[in-house]
Amino acid sequence: MLSNSYICSMQIMKRLFDFYIFSNIHVAVGAFCFVKITLLSFGISENETALFVFFSTILSYNFIRFMDLPLKETVFGIWFYKNKKHLLLISFISGIFCLFYLIGFEKLALFVLAPFVVMTVFYGMKLPKKAFSLRRIPGLKIFVIAFCFAGITVLFPLAQNKIEFSLQVVSLFLQRLFFVILITLPFDIRDINYDSKILKTIPQIFGVRIAKIIGVSLLFAVLILTYYYHLEKNMEFYIVVLINLFAVVLLLFSKSNQPKYYSSFLVEALPIIWYVLLYSV
Repeated sequence: MLSNSYICSMQIMKRLFDFYIFSNIHVAVGAFCFVKITLLSFGISENETALFVFFSTILSYNFIRFMDLPLKETVFGIWFYKNKKHLLLISFISGIFCLFYLIGFEKLALFVLAPFVVMTVFYGMKLPKKAFSLRRIPGLKIFVIAFCFAGITVLFPLAQNKIEFSLQVVSLFLQRLFFVILITLPFDIRDINYDSKILKTIPQIFGVRIAKIIGVSLLFAVLILTYYYHLEKNMEFYIVVLINLFAVVLLLFSKSNQPKYYSSFLVEALPIIWYVLLYSV
């Protein structure tokens, strides 16, 4: 028989893990790792831009959550309505850190960052019916997410570190864009029965099977960009190939009734694994 103290400890650990996942700390760690991957590609080892992206990811994701309240019958919805105060607190703290880091950034970096911030705000806000809103444009959701992620984790940190615009930068931006679309597809497949029909996500429009084929096509696009971006086929190149293959495997096994943490933890962990592997070589 399990002791009461052991059961209690496991329940506490589960609550903490759920908070780590559902408060968007996990996705923020992934965003932090994306920035570090970008900087490592150019031999840069600063942390300010990565930390800013970490806190801004928590803030922006929770902002969207509060603007677009989840359904109460979903796993996340049940958790959300029990922990709204905690989400507000962590969002407030993240906002303070964002302001702290913003003060020290270069003007060019802020200029590059601005359009992605505006897109995030306009996507998250619920505007009057006659007002223009990004969320009302069918099929745009996944591309807004990917475009903002690629911009904030590639263009912004490179601008802050005064890396000149080049074909390498464009290649890395497109590589990140396609990869984020690829790892977002399992979420759209998971939420196919819950997402508003207005969103018209890729699985809603084309079905799950075609969505997976599109994901595999994105893999080839990423690999082609990676092949030309990494002129020397070093260990970094093979790590990129490995991570993208793993992403496709996760996509192929994704389904609408997937396990609770399949997308929210395992898929979101890919940039973390990517960065750990790069850092260790």
